[in-house]
Amino acid sequence: MTEQQYERWLADLTASRVLLAELHHAGGVEYVATGPFISRPTDSDPNRVYDDCLTAAVDISTRIDGLIGFGEVSLLDDGSITHWAANAWQGHPIKLFLGAPDWPRDDFRKLAEGRNGGISDARRGVLSFVMEDESSVFDERIDTGQLPDDAGPVPLALGSVYNAPAYLLTPDPYRFKASYLPVTALNPKDNGNPVTHTNELSSGAFVLSSGLIGTLTVDIEEAHNTPKKVVEWVADYYGVPLGDVQLPNYRVGLYYNGDVTGAQILEELCQGLGAYWYRDALGALTVRQRVLPTAADITLDGDDIEYDQIRLASTEPPWSGLTLRWGRNYSPLSIIAGAIEESSPGEASRLRKEWRESRKTQAVDDYPLARHEELNSVIQNAADAASERDRLLALRAQRRETWSIKAFLPPVRVSMAITVDHPRLAGRVGRVASVSRSPTRGTTNLEIWL
Repeated sequence: MTEQQYERWLADLTASRVLLAELHHAGGVEYVATGPFISRPTDSDPNRVYDDCLTAAVDISTRIDGLIGFGEVSLLDDGSITHWAANAWQGHPIKLFLGAPDWPRDDFRKLAEGRNGGISDARRGVLSFVMEDESSVFDERIDTGQLPDDAGPVPLALGSVYNAPAYLLTPDPYRFKASYLPVTALNPKDNGNPVTHTNELSSGAFVLSSGLIGTLTVDIEEAHNTPKKVVEWVADYYGVPLGDVQLPNYRVGLYYNGDVTGAQILEELCQGLGAYWYRDALGALTVRQRVLPTAADITLDGDDIEYDQIRLASTEPPWSGLTLRWGRNYSPLSIIAGAIEESSPGEASRLRKEWRESRKTQAVDDYPLARHEELNSVIQNAADAASERDRLLALRAQRRETWSIKAFLPPVRVSMAITVDHPRLAGRVGRVASVSRSPTRGTTNLEIWL
């Protein structure tokens, strides 16, 4: 079956469906389904019997705020699976596949994959499990190793980093560590004044030829210097498949000299770019900027909305202005070398300040309480900062709304452009901000951002 044929089948709300679940545990895998199913002798896993004891619809919710949720996996226990309660389930995969009862097993498509959160209910007639999403993997600390003398983690630099601390490795030679990752350039400075040194780029280190007068800092250039490259590095570090990444080609930089997780990196990256990240139901990392659509990918007819199941859930007033901070100085100095003060007063000023700023206001006279927003960004270029500032202001030049709708609708994905043919929305085009749907039911709960 081709992907196009499968999509057409999904769009048919009258089609018969069966959900297969593969429940892994320490001792093996249990195969269950919402209806009787046996794979064919010609399937890649031939003659596999699925026990039709899967009773509860598994609701799958995806949101652009990074949260994905699954309903419980609930089984009917007629006594034949009571002993399953003794298995070690927690932390092992749960894989869900969707297709038709009369299909070959190989034509089914993976619907979702998550982790077993453990047994939530075990009593007469019922055995239920919590199904958790895979995003928690990004909460694990990135292991960069330790500096000598328990001085903390080796710093992590990504992209273009300005004026970061450097840490002593050995006193003879006078060797310092700037980055856990290999780098393309290092420029160490003493009170802001460049000093003679020898780079060890592959190890993110350098050696000074003489002692210091004041405070040692270093400018770092590392290869992952665009938003997409940062996302790719995070996905690769955690061994997570990469999904759709739609981000601008700005020059960026991030630096951490303490414990850090992948989730922290993704949050900081997205914060000043008006972007969001999440792992989809299949576990792929998706990162996109929030962009207003001009044309719809799908139209929801008003007749397909359940009675009285459309409502305005929230509103966001426009912004009267925006201060976008960029070009972070990771080690502001109070004492600047005299040579820098005299020859480069602009550089001396930058060495003292933590942030550079790009500010702009806009007229929103109908909203007297509209706020001037302030955002930190990882952008390292003035033109990029001004471009993103203007984009974000345009996005917030008018009131934005979130509508909640329950409808009979073929499967839709988060961030799809959608128009709703209903008097309350008058055909406006918005973005799907969240989707909650059971694979075996025809109704979908949507949140639409306009």
